[in-house]
Amino acid sequence: MTRGRAGHREIDHTADLGFEVWASDREGLFAEAALALCELCFDRDTVRTRERRAIEVRAGSDEELLIRWLQEIYLQLETEGWLTGRAEQVVFGSDCVEGILVGEPCDRARHTLHTEIKAVTYHGLSVRHGDDGLWRATVIVDV
Repeated sequence: MTRGRAGHREIDHTADLGFEVWASDREGLFAEAALALCELCFDRDTVRTRERRAIEVRAGSDEELLIRWLQEIYLQLETEGWLTGRAEQVVFGSDCVEGILVGEPCDRARHTLHTEIKAVTYHGLSVRHGDDGLWRATVIVDV
């Protein structure tokens, strides 16, 4: 899936699932990573983006921030049945990232859940700013 200079794609991995994301800035990269993670878990096209939730995570590196960001998004699904349709207003501080998750609670009559994730892993994780000006990340999730 591609949106201008942002997008993501699922990648093959032996026993787990993974995805690559890219965007023109770090904020866009984290927003796109949220979409990629959610699309592994449920049909994001069925989510009505009518409610908003603020999240914030802290860490010392871009890689750790991305892991914690994705863990928090998945935790919203696992513990509260919250389906994220998109992430917006992503902002970085010196050791944190915060943003708004837009979506709705899961309604089993309308939403189909696909994959249960055990963990967002550090295996194969990378966050980098390329010579082409794009930010890119690779993420593997344990299923």
